[in-house]
Amino acid sequence: MKFIIKYSMQIIPSILVPTSEILKSQLQDLGKSVSRVQIDIADGIFVKQTTVSDPETVQKYCQTEVELHLMVSKPLKELLNWQKVEQVQKILIHIESVDNLHEILPTLHAYGWEIELVINPETNIKNLDEYIDEIKGVMFMGVNPGKQGQKLLTKVLTNIKKFKTKYPKMFVELDGGVNEKNLEKIMEANVDAICPGSAIFGNENSPAKNVKAMEKIINSLTKK
Repeated sequence: MKFIIKYSMQIIPSILVPTSEILKSQLQDLGKSVSRVQIDIADGIFVKQTTVSDPETVQKYCQTEVELHLMVSKPLKELLNWQKVEQVQKILIHIESVDNLHEILPTLHAYGWEIELVINPETNIKNLDEYIDEIKGVMFMGVNPGKQGQKLLTKVLTNIKKFKTKYPKMFVELDGGVNEKNLEKIMEANVDAICPGSAIFGNENSPAKNVKAMEKIINSLTKK
């Protein structure tokens, strides 16, 4: 296999579930196989799908750090529920979810969590420029948000390459459409972390085993 990359991507499994029982099960299945998980919270307004928002289950059963991906129309209201969850380290806010991010950024900073912006496939990446100094990273949606199992939109990788050329030190995540078959192309885009969902939870193998399989591929593509 061709060695083309000189870094290694982080795997942050994306948990998008409708019930607390499934949330508990997926957290337990992952265990400590990763250092961080992403909890997707959808309100049925910003995106059509609705997922469970269950801080107590996360606090009780999650053995890793957590980042919250807020697919909601009122992110500040949602965050009130998560203030006491020690595992939460980062919040991810969609740039499209509020009319003026500058109005809520001071409140977001006051929580003390890292702030990362999320951008949908159809949103111009130039919209990120005015927020760069106030954020720790950007997550590019590789699909239209709200549903797992979709195919990666290749134009998003082009957008990531353009963004990384302009902001090479900015931490970049990719969420949606990630699987073992497209890891090489994703790594070529210089992505720092991937957030696979169905590739981790959507087959007969255990999530921890799927994580290891992805890690093996990433390591094989990584120049030592």
